[in-house]
Amino acid sequence: MFENVRELSKHILDKIKSLEFRIPDLTISRNDNTQVRERIVSIDPEKRKELKINKSTLWYQQKKIKEEKTIKVYNKTAGKYAKE
Repeated sequence: MFENVRELSKHILDKIKSLEFRIPDLTISRNDNTQVRERIVSIDPEKRKELKINKSTLWYQQKKIKEEKTIKVYNKTAGKYAKE
């Protein structure tokens, strides 16, 4: 970002004629794959109690999945979803 600003300032001051912005490669890592999402949606209240998952945690995650939004699954909770 800093390099792009520097190049813009040089262009404005007529020190360079051409302007080229560089966009760095971004990597996004997600921990909510489709298997985990399907597993979360399929959990019923009895299974939730058995896995010791908080009622509100499960409810909000199921709600976000139905709204097709991203969810955040923490390692502690992900381990509980993996149990079967």
